[in-house]
Formats: sequence, C-alpha cells, structure tokens
Amino acid sequence: EEEEEEDGPAVLVEQQTDSAMEPTGPTRERYKDGVVTIGCVGFPNVGKSSLINGLVGRKVVSVSRTPGHTRYFQTYFLTPSVKLCDCPGLIFPSLLPRQLQVLAGIYPIAQIQEPYTAVGYLASRIPVQVLLHLRHPEAKDPSAEHPWCAWDICEAWAEKRGYKTAKAARNDVYRAANSLLRLALDGRLSLCFHPPGYNEQKGTWESHPETTELVVLQGRVGPAGDEEEEEE
Repeated sequence: EEEEEEDGPAVLVEQQTDSAMEPTGPTRERYKDGVVTIGCVGFPNVGKSSLINGLVGRKVVSVSRTPGHTRYFQTYFLTPSVKLCDCPGLIFPSLLPRQLQVLAGIYPIAQIQEPYTAVGYLASRIPVQVLLHLRHPEAKDPSAEHPWCAWDICEAWAEKRGYKTAKAARNDVYRAANSLLRLALDGRLSLCFHPPGYNEQKGTWESHPETTELVVLQGRVGPAGDEEEEEE
C-alpha cells in the first residue's frame, strides 16, 4: 500500500505532463494555427533586420544604417512552424538628451534642423579638432591655441573638405556638421562612456584579463610578443 501511495503522485505528474502536450492543451493554444511567431521590437538602427537575415542565413529583408529604414511589418517563415517578424523601430520616451540619441543612431540625422548642438555635445567629450587635424578659422598662427566652439569645428571641417554653398561659395557649415555626425555614427569618431559603477570598481576593471585583450583588439596596444621585442 505504501508503494502505491508513493507511485500515485508520480503518475499524477506524468498525466499532467501528457495533457499539456496534447493538441488541446493550454500550451498549444498560444500558437495560432500551430505556428510560433517570433518578432523583433526595439529602437531604430539596432540591428533587427540584420538579426532576421542572420537567422535565415541570407538577405531576406532590406537593411540600412539610416534609422527608420524599415517602414512596414515584414514576415518570413524560417520553418513551416516558425515565423519571423520584422517591424519598424519604435522610439520610446527617453530622458536622454536628443544629442545623445542622434549620436547613438536612434534619431535620423537627416531630420535634424539644427545639428550644431549635437556636434558641440560630441566635441565636449572627445577632441574632434585634434583627431581631424583642424585649423581654427580665426587662427593666423597655426601654433597658437584658440578656444573652439561647435561652429568653429564645422567651419574648419568645411574648409578642409571643400564644402561650399552654391550661391555665395562660403563654407557650408551645415553640410560639415552633418558630415561630422555621420563620422560619429559610423564609428570613425568614437564616442564611448564608462559602464555604470565604473569609478567605484576602476581598479578591478583595469586589471581584468579581458581588458588587455580588448585594448589589443582595438589596436591601441600591440600584442605582448611585439612589446617584448620592442623592449629587447
């Protein structure tokens, strides 16, 4: 009798498992017509369409670096019972400044009417004028130091790249500002931030083994073997 009582709950659990796998079970009702639908939802320009193409193994949906490229809801059957869905990007309410959203690729650069604030946001965090070897528009002596503002950086970049307006042939600072933002969006002007809590654990992160590997991959420091040869 004791053995039958012990087997009772086990049989009951097994029956519950079997009933869940039946076509009329509760888990089956989640899938319409027996097809599992997997959707990609998120900010624009984060790789939703690229993920779909990667899962399929070939290009089935169009991709672009411009935010908002996907405008329609698209579906593709990975298998007869698995359907992938790609939808346009959603811009959620954010407390982050608009300039950071532009530099992160969330907000389209083409829709910006005033790009100089975003350029100033970028220049206040990385030395744009030094990285691009710009000369100050008002500097008569190249060796003299002058304070830079966003307008000066755009004008100097327009002068260096030869961006001119059609009518007056003046430096096209608006085009230069858009060009700088696209350089940042492409990663050629790298804007990055420390992760949350970095200052409290700075020593731990700097001595972490993976930190050295990342520095080598970024090309900031040569491999250990090269360093030893240089020291010798």
